[in-house]
Amino acid sequence: MTVDRDVDALATHRADVERKAEIVRVLVEVGNAADAVVAQVLGEFGVPASVAGALWALAPGTEPPTMREVAARLRCDPSTVSLVADKLQATGLVARQPHPADGRKRTLALTERGHELWAALRTRLHASGLFTGLDAEEQGTLLTLLRKMRPPQSPYSG
Repeated sequence: MTVDRDVDALATHRADVERKAEIVRVLVEVGNAADAVVAQVLGEFGVPASVAGALWALAPGTEPPTMREVAARLRCDPSTVSLVADKLQATGLVARQPHPADGRKRTLALTERGHELWAALRTRLHASGLFTGLDAEEQGTLLTLLRKMRPPQSPYSG
């Protein structure tokens, strides 16, 4: 009996490992497809794809983050954010502004052109076909599941 249970446990473990590997493979494929859409829109705005992460940290509808907060979200050195902010500012997408409560800090706020970029991103991602196979309810379920998968220490949690 023990041998049968061990064989069953091993088979179950292998199936679990394979299923999780397949989930990650599909997530990477979908992520790559989304990245391609994002890179195309960024290119049209004259922005290198390397700043995409910072743009996600500056999503409309959120309080303009400090440079240090962006660095924490991107898990990088604040000096890197400074270089990215320079690129975004040079293209007219963001403005450095004093923090409303602490004048020693600087925030990154989207400009009107930055909001136009976000509108273009939303429109193109919607039109990209990435979600064609999912109805609104399934999209909501997917979003819930992906948020549940997000690491608890993720700066985007919440």
